[in-house]
Amino acid sequence: MSLADIVRRKKGSLLAWGVLGVVVALIALFGSKPKAAEEPARAEEKAVPVRTVEIALRGLEDAIRLPARIEPLQQADLGAERAGRVIELAADKGRTVAEGQLLLRVDGRLWDAARRRAAIEARDAARDLKRWKELEKTGAVSASEYEGVERRQEAAEIALEEAGTMLSQCEVRAPFAGIIVDRMVEVGDYANEGQAVLRLIRLDRVKLAFDVPERDVGALQMGQRKAFTLAAVPGRTFTGEVAFVSSQAARESNSFAVELVVDNADGALKAGMIAQVALVRQMRAGAVVVPLAAIVPHKGEHYVFAAENGRAVRKRVLLGALIGHEAVLDGGLSAGDRIVVEGHRGLQDGMKVEVVAGGGELPAEAAAEAEPLPASEE
Repeated sequence: MSLADIVRRKKGSLLAWGVLGVVVALIALFGSKPKAAEEPARAEEKAVPVRTVEIALRGLEDAIRLPARIEPLQQADLGAERAGRVIELAADKGRTVAEGQLLLRVDGRLWDAARRRAAIEARDAARDLKRWKELEKTGAVSASEYEGVERRQEAAEIALEEAGTMLSQCEVRAPFAGIIVDRMVEVGDYANEGQAVLRLIRLDRVKLAFDVPERDVGALQMGQRKAFTLAAVPGRTFTGEVAFVSSQAARESNSFAVELVVDNADGALKAGMIAQVALVRQMRAGAVVVPLAAIVPHKGEHYVFAAENGRAVRKRVLLGALIGHEAVLDGGLSAGDRIVVEGHRGLQDGMKVEVVAGGGELPAEAAAEAEPLPASEE
């Protein structure tokens, strides 16, 4: 190798080492900047304002509220048993009537005439029987002749009773004490036999009718007292006694029909009112109970955020029951845990949090995050 070749090779090596030195310097210069930028970003992390509560075990009444409807204890559509023209309305809609009271009468003149004719026949037959009885004692008449007169008198009594019954069936009387809530005819209308002309209901005692899901029907026993409320009668709680629990579930809903009997002496309960009845399924002792709004649903599971050492810690929980605005947990939390109840919707595991005192207000963005998710977002 000539001297010129050796010189050229050394120059190339020096040039390569020079380029390598420049690259290393650039990496050192620019590679350290992101790291320097990360440290201020981490130092500037803002704490999310949240509000928390401490978990305490407590007893809880596991109850559900079911919609119910007030119904009359008795209801009857009344009709005349004899056809005829309506000649009298003795009671109208809205009237409270006593048992046996006359409500309506149809024209019964023909039946009245038949009754009077039967009364004459019965009176004559009774007089003849008395005379023949005296003759029978003396042996002046045969036994067969006497029996014929006796049968005639019995037939006359039956005819009189029948005519009286027919005449009474031209009247409509109250089969029980109650209130007339509807009238289907006017004076002068022709009422057919059996046609409904008045509707009568009994409201001094009423029924509360509702349906109970299959899993809860075992909590009901005959004679139990159950409480219920009505929006139409605010501030008052009523109670009724379980009088009926169906032995067969409805095919459409697989629920069981239940009825309570309720005293209604003051008339506060009206037929058709909507009520809510409280059905206690069980008493839970030492239950872990959290506000329902604190639970975050995600992909079929449920979580809460605990505040530990200034950081948010996501914890998976198991729901046991939902009671009103609270959830009973079967696992995931213990007494003494402190969970986030406001400001948690935007949290992520490990984020820095700042606990705001109960009297303070969360910033607007945190307050918005505290709203519970709609069901569709689960």
